[in-house]
Amino acid sequence: YHYNALTCEGCKGFFRRSITKNAVYQCKYGNNCEIDMYMRRKCQECRLKKCLSVGMRPECVVPEYQCAVKRKEKKAQKDKDKPVSTTNGSPKTIKVEPEPQRVLFKESDTLGRVVPINGVKPISVEHEELIQRLVFFQSEFEYPAEEDLRRISVPNDDEEQSDQRFRHLTEITILTVQLIVEFAKQLPGFDKIEREDQITLLKACSSEVMMLRMARRYDATTDSILFANNQPYTRDSYNLAGMGEIVEDLLRFCRHMYNMKVDNAEYAL
Repeated sequence: YHYNALTCEGCKGFFRRSITKNAVYQCKYGNNCEIDMYMRRKCQECRLKKCLSVGMRPECVVPEYQCAVKRKEKKAQKDKDKPVSTTNGSPKTIKVEPEPQRVLFKESDTLGRVVPINGVKPISVEHEELIQRLVFFQSEFEYPAEEDLRRISVPNDDEEQSDQRFRHLTEITILTVQLIVEFAKQLPGFDKIEREDQITLLKACSSEVMMLRMARRYDATTDSILFANNQPYTRDSYNLAGMGEIVEDLLRFCRHMYNMKVDNAEYAL
């Protein structure tokens, strides 16, 4: 969900560049191009018009000078957080002895209570049940229905391979968003929120949840993402679909999550 509209990462970047640079484009084909995977590269004027027509708003784009200020502040904070070196250039190591665990309760007080172990308080029974429920529904809504997968797997002989790949990715994404909605409906208290607020929350988090779902389906041996039909999508697959602009960041994120060894409970949370 970018700049007030549901768009791909490619159009997000194109729109941001166009607005920040105050770009003026000129159509060479009659000012009425149908923007698809082919024409979006050929006609920037009609592509920008399409961005505006679907609801992308220029006022949502952060001006370049504000981005520069944020980058400067982030760099300053990063420099501030660096460890201070001693005069001879080698950092001084300070050994800190761990503080003995303090007794928080009397022996009689701990009956019926959760007792800290090594300073870490175990989760309550209620929280454990909640996590188990979330993991269950995460598994329950992981894959689309078989009939939906069969429907989107039917090839169109009139399409080029790149268009087929893009269409398949788009349809898989739509099915995945539907699964995210169904999962959200199972969250405690979600049904008590106003419908408009539910929609706002789902729109705001759908991209992040999609990224997490892809990370769960990441195959490190082939550096690819296994979609619902167990078909691997590699870097080449995304490039063929015209989505090469996002694939490097996506695979990098998946590799980081894989290296962190995130389990199903952590993904569900």
